[in-house]
This record gives sequence, C-alpha cells and structure tokens, in this order.
Amino acid sequence: MMTTEDSLRRPYSDQIRNVFHEQKVSLVIVDDDPTGTQTAHDVPVLGHWTREAFVYEFSKKTPLFFVLANTRSLPLESATERAREIGENLVYASQKTGRRYLLISRSDSTLRGYFPSEVEALSQGAGLGNLPTLSIPAFFEGGRITENNTHYIVEGGHKIPVSETVFAQDKSFGYGHSDLTKWVEEKSAGKIKQASVKSLSLSDIAAGEEVIFEKLKALAGNEVMVVNNTTYQELEKTCLVLHQLVKTGKGFNFRTAASFVSAFSGMLAQVWTPPGGKPGRGGLVIVGSYVKKSTAQLEELLKRQGIQAILVSVEVIIGSEAASRALLQRVVENVEMCLASGINPLVYTSRTLVSGDSPEASLAIGEKVTGFLVDVVDRLGIQPGFLIAKGGITSNDVAVKGLGMKRALVLGQVIPGVPVWKLGDEAKFPGIPYVVYPGNVGNEESLARVYDLFTSTPSLK
Repeated sequence: MMTTEDSLRRPYSDQIRNVFHEQKVSLVIVDDDPTGTQTAHDVPVLGHWTREAFVYEFSKKTPLFFVLANTRSLPLESATERAREIGENLVYASQKTGRRYLLISRSDSTLRGYFPSEVEALSQGAGLGNLPTLSIPAFFEGGRITENNTHYIVEGGHKIPVSETVFAQDKSFGYGHSDLTKWVEEKSAGKIKQASVKSLSLSDIAAGEEVIFEKLKALAGNEVMVVNNTTYQELEKTCLVLHQLVKTGKGFNFRTAASFVSAFSGMLAQVWTPPGGKPGRGGLVIVGSYVKKSTAQLEELLKRQGIQAILVSVEVIIGSEAASRALLQRVVENVEMCLASGINPLVYTSRTLVSGDSPEASLAIGEKVTGFLVDVVDRLGIQPGFLIAKGGITSNDVAVKGLGMKRALVLGQVIPGVPVWKLGDEAKFPGIPYVVYPGNVGNEESLARVYDLFTSTPSLK
C-alpha cells in the first residue's frame, strides 16, 4: 500500500501555483465548517459573507480566501438559503470590482453535509448556470482516499470503506454507501441515478493529461463526476488539466475536501510552531466534538499536567433554562480563576450522545450545546494565552459568535491537518493563537501533543 509520505509528495505544485496566479482570479472556498483550512497558510478566513467583505477581498486582489458558511450546523432549507446568499454577494462584489473568481464548495472528507442541494444553491446564487459537478472528497493528510469510486479512510495501514465508520452513522448526515456513485444517488434522493454518475479513474489519470482532458471536457451541464485519487500526485495531474479547461471557459462546480484546495492552488502545507516557553496566563481548551476519536483524544489530554478539567453536562444544558444559566455562571467563574492562576482550563461536554428523533431535532440539540460553549467564551473577562477548540461546528461558533471574529489569518498547521489562526483586531481577543482542531483528525495522542506545544509540558509518551 502507498505510504503516507508517498501520498503527500507534491511534484507539480510549483507549476500549478504559477498557472493559478497567472489567471489573476480569486479562489473562494465556501466552507461548511472551519476545517477547510487544514492544508492552507497565510490566507484570510472570513467569519461573515457580506457584500462589503467580498468587495474588500476582491479590491485587494486576494488570490485565495475562505468563507465560513457553517452550513453543516443548519437545517437543509437554511443551509441552502445561506449558500445562495453567499453566491449572490460574490456576484455583486465581482461586478463592483471587476475581479473574476473561482468557487469551491468545501465539505467533510467523511461525506457529511448537504449534497447536492448546497452545491446547487451556491452555483445558482453565483449565476454559474448548469455546470457539471466534480466530487473530490480527498484529504490525504487524514488518510481519505478514493479508489474504484469507493471512498476509504486509511487507518493503521488498513483501508476502511467510509460507510463502515462512525461518520456514516451521523444522526443528521448519515449514509449507507462508500461507492460514491451510489452515494450520489442516495444523497440526491434518487434525483441523480447511479448509472448517470461519471468517473475519472486512477487508470485514466495514469494514462496522462490528454485522457484526463477529454474525460473532463466531455462532461455536460448538471452531470456529476467522481474523481478518484490516492495521492497528491494524481490529484495535481487532474488540477493541471482543470486549469487548462478553465482558461478555455469550461466551468465546474467543485464539491471537495481540504486537499483539493491546496492541490488546485499549488499551496504547500506549512508547519506553525507556537512561541517557546509558557504563556503568562493559562490557555483555554474547549472540546465539543463527541465522536469516538475525540473522546479518546480527550482521555489522553486529561493525563497532562497543568490542566483543570471542567465537565459540562449536556443534559443540564438542554434541560431547564435556570439550571443551564447557573451552570454557565459556575463554568465562567472557574475558567477565569484558572486563567488568572496560570492553570489551563479544559472545558468539555459530557460524552454520552444526546440526539433527537429526527435530523433537525439532533441539529437543534447540537446548536444549544454549542451555544453554551459560545456563551462561556463570550462572557470571559480574561484573555487566554491561547485557545484550542475541538470540533468543526464548535470551533466555528466559538470564533465567530464567541470571539466576534470577522477576518483571521491562517498561520499554518500546528500538526498535520490541524490549522491555527491569528484572530483579527476586531475580535474579542485580537492576535490570540486560535487552534481549529477537527473532530476526526489525528491519533489518540494528537490533541495532547498540540497542548504540549503550547505549554512546553513534557510529553508522557
């Protein structure tokens, strides 16, 4: 089997970067949660999507920026409305400034999210017409590959069909197929038949640019193609051809995970290392993600020195308003006391999943829990030395709603697949390092390792 090192080699990145910048366009990545920045560095990430925000970026000729749509936290109708609004505002800003742009709908590498409705709404809002859609959920840094149209998670050297993982059991975005041609039919409720879904195979890619070009060029409006890839080298070969086609006026809708963003722009990952030594005050860690991997990582983190564990009960949060308010007050006081004493508070939700009797009800429960964590940050009167937020929706809402972030800079990755942002001057705690830790990245020790990097705490490994 291909090693991780082999899968991450980037032989065409310089060539792609030159081709991309020659086009003088802005690449806009509309992210359904904030983890799309997993492979990016030195680019803006926007916490809002107003016309003025897009006019600003286009006026600056920003080559690439992310927009935090956070649609995965919303019911379907609200998610599609938001996607359409973002598309419309991009059209306005483009016409106002004369800046051309390319659009990517970035979603989860484990196939959770609204497809194809969100992609269609974004494309319609942007006035792109009936374009073919490319499905590319590759995230090589996290072991997400597609082979023979089947999407896998590679763990411990084993390829696991994604439908056999916990992610397929998601209460709001569950699914039954790893074969992406079948998955497309399933997610479209039969609107797009499996037999109509096209495929760019690994053998097509190996055959060279001419074969890739003809397969992509032949796609008609509204057709869907699964793009297979197990390495950056394969994906970059496809991206070189995509740029050729885009320059001729051929358009595509892109539904991708994080690796496509860096492959298409020629951007390499960049390691960001926290400043040495302990910060003058405690740092805050918030764990909202409840998936099995997050819980295992949480258990390792709890073994570290310098941590004050603060458990918040989901049952209390979603119970009576009075009990929830009282719990919030206690948690805020505890966190502030820790920060002032140089202790690192770890606020985490109870691990038993509480779900509703429908996807919408489950989303509503999740919104209430995330809202509680947002309120903790919003009420803080002491700035942490750093902030690590675990979970996609958690990290989005803590940044945008709790800290008032409108524009941050992606500094790089503190470990592979885990981005760190520098919050802008408008934020409640400007300049603070903010770690966006996805729920499904790394091994059991990874979260503790990130903590170690910020605290200089000796590893227990």
